[in-house]
Amino acid sequence: MSTAAVETRRPSRPHLVRVAAWLGVVGATLGLIAGLVELTAGAEIRSWVGDKNDTTRLGLATILLALIALTAALALLTGRAVSPQRRLAVAAGLLVPGLICFTTVGRLWYLPGVLLVGAGVLVAADLRRETHTLAASLERNWTVLLTATLAVFYVFLGATALGLAGALGVAGGLLVLALLVARDRRPAKLAVPLLLLAAIPFAALTWWSVATPLIGILLIAIGISALKRQPRSTPTGTVEGTTS
Repeated sequence: MSTAAVETRRPSRPHLVRVAAWLGVVGATLGLIAGLVELTAGAEIRSWVGDKNDTTRLGLATILLALIALTAALALLTGRAVSPQRRLAVAAGLLVPGLICFTTVGRLWYLPGVLLVGAGVLVAADLRRETHTLAASLERNWTVLLTATLAVFYVFLGATALGLAGALGVAGGLLVLALLVARDRRPAKLAVPLLLLAAIPFAALTWWSVATPLIGILLIAIGISALKRQPRSTPTGTVEGTTS
């Protein structure tokens, strides 16, 4: 009896993940369409895009966030998000754009937003059995997670800003995210200069704002620690760079 019950429950988790993946793909695709509509025709249908004045920049921000959500959903759908850490990143990649874009594109985001948030919640629910693994990973990588979060804020704030400052904000945030992804593959001496290059220009051009300079300072302070290379183990089991 118990064996049969276990066998009937085994497919539930993969099925839950597949449902979440397809919800994410459909939601992100509809989100891209909503962003394109806001970008190209937002001025004519302001009541459908939250009565926004700057539909161009908000449309671009919506498209960018929808692409992040689509990348997360495709990673889940194609089986690249196997580890609990990657599935947590996927959940964040679905939830964050799903929630933020309710403020950028108004009514056009109702359906995509519900689908993306629902997908993110399903992925998060699937992670409940692996809380201990996730807690240990978060403890080891909290600086990376905080730096990535601050970089996403930079991208979003840059997308809603004007002129050169906005472009530098988006570019700076994306550069920090790229540095995090490649932290074990890029020259160590370039990490801090590139981090400064990513954080300072946007903060300097928006010095009158309280939020952006503060985020820039935190990005530098926490990012320096996050960008340190992780020690690699040698075939003999010792950590590279240490002596016995």
